[in-house]
Amino acid sequence: MNIFTKLLFLMITLSLNAGCNNNDNKIRTINKTIDPSKPMSWGHRQTIYVFADDNVWKYAENHLKKTLERVRFTTENEKVFVVKRAPLENLDNFYKFNNLIFFCNLASDDEVSTYLRKIMGKQVETEIQRELVGMYSKDNVWANDQFVLFILGHNEPDLLKFNILQSHNIFELFHNKLFNRIRDQVYKTPVYSAERFKAFPWSLRLPTNYVLYKNDTANNFISFIARLRNKPDRYISVYYSPMKKNDFSREWLRETRKLLSWKYYDEDEFLAKDVNMERYEQSGNKGWRLSGRWQNRKHAVGGAFQTVAFYDETKEITFLIDNVVYYPDGEKLEALYELEIISNTLKLKSD
Repeated sequence: MNIFTKLLFLMITLSLNAGCNNNDNKIRTINKTIDPSKPMSWGHRQTIYVFADDNVWKYAENHLKKTLERVRFTTENEKVFVVKRAPLENLDNFYKFNNLIFFCNLASDDEVSTYLRKIMGKQVETEIQRELVGMYSKDNVWANDQFVLFILGHNEPDLLKFNILQSHNIFELFHNKLFNRIRDQVYKTPVYSAERFKAFPWSLRLPTNYVLYKNDTANNFISFIARLRNKPDRYISVYYSPMKKNDFSREWLRETRKLLSWKYYDEDEFLAKDVNMERYEQSGNKGWRLSGRWQNRKHAVGGAFQTVAFYDETKEITFLIDNVVYYPDGEKLEALYELEIISNTLKLKSD
C-alpha cells in the first residue's frame, strides 16, 4: 500500500469515525487502536514535523514554535518540543515519525492543501465548510505509538486564526501524548507492593528499578534512586509533616526543601535566582511547586529538580515530593517528566 492510499484510507476512516462535535474547541479525537501489523514509530519523541504550504508556514511558524517550543528551567533551558517543517515530496521519509502536523487550507491550490483536499472524506469537508475550521487528532496512523494532528480551515485567515486560538489545546495534545509514552515506558518495570510503604501514610506506584537511597522513617523521610548506564540519575523522595494549615506556605516549601536537600543529599543547595515557584494542583491536591537548578559545592556538581508540596486538611499533614536529576552529559527534561509521572501516583491512605 503506497503513501497516497494509506492517507486516503486514513481520511475515510477519519470521516466515518470522527467523535462528537465540540463547539468550543472543534477537536475530534479518533480511535487509538494498536495495529500489530504496523511498525513502531521512530525518531526523537519531542520533535514534531509539520507539513504546510509556504504561505501558511510563513505566518503559522512563529506562533506554532512559540506554542510548542516552550522552555523548561533546568541546568540548560530545555525546549519541551522542537518544531521542524517537512516537505510533502519527502513524505516517504517522514510518515513513520512520532509526531506529525498537517495544515490544510480548503481554498488553496498549493501542494499540501491540494493533496489533503483531494483525499479528504466528504463528511470532514462538509464540516469544515459549515464550521469554517476543525482539528482532528489520530493515533497510530502509519506506525504504532504515533500521533498525527490535522488542522483545517475553510480559508487561510480562518486557518491561521484557528492555529492561534487553539495553541493551548495543540500543546496539551502533544504534551499528553509525550507523558503517555513516558508512562508506558516507565511501567514496563514492575512496581513495589503496598507492603513496601506500610510505615507511611501514603502509597506510591514506584518501579522496582528505583532502589532505596535514604530511609529515615523516624523523621518521615524516604528516598529512592534509579541509576542506569547512559541515563540520568533520578531521585524521588517523599517527606511529610503534621502541622496546622496556617503554617503551610510557599516559604515553608522553600525552607523545608533547603533543609532536606542539605541533610539527605550531602549538602545540595539552590540559589534564589535559579528557582521558580508556582501554584500546584494534582488530583485535587493544591499547593506549591518549586523547580529549577541545584548545586553542590562540596562535590562540584549540579543538576535540575522539582519539588511539590500540598496540605491534607483531613489528616492535617503536609506532604512534600522531591524529584532530582543528575546528568552532566545531556538533557534532563524527560527524566524530570518521568519523576513527575511517578510522583503523581502518590495516594494518601485512608484511616
